[in-house]
Amino acid sequence: MAAVVTKLTVPPLATVPAAKVLRGRGEEVAAELTPALRVYMGADDLVDPWLPSLIDSEIEVFIEAKVHDAAVNVETTLNQIRKEVNIALAADSTLGLAFVHAIVELGAGRPQISGDLAKPAASMELRYRVKYRRSRADPSA
Repeated sequence: MAAVVTKLTVPPLATVPAAKVLRGRGEEVAAELTPALRVYMGADDLVDPWLPSLIDSEIEVFIEAKVHDAAVNVETTLNQIRKEVNIALAADSTLGLAFVHAIVELGAGRPQISGDLAKPAASMELRYRVKYRRSRADPSA
């Protein structure tokens, strides 16, 4: 998860400053703190539990984009953020980690729009999967 945050902050995205890429779920993001991203973990499943010396796993990664703006269409802003996130994560499919095989995009949820029409709030969940490998002799490695 930390490697995903790093890829989204170094270099920073054009639409979301590095300080607004947050780890984990939490309280609602205030309008003045958007645009923002929340990065959080989903299920972590074994791919093939019967390999003799290795443990292959796939972990779900969710990135929630949050915007609050009346100046532009919030869906347009969400789609621009999605584009920038995809580019940042595709730049290094191993996230800079030797044990990661690849990160792949799984898609996105539909935009959720709420609030005052003069200044709507919106969010979109982006979904990814990371395949990684550990040693059975030392599962922490």
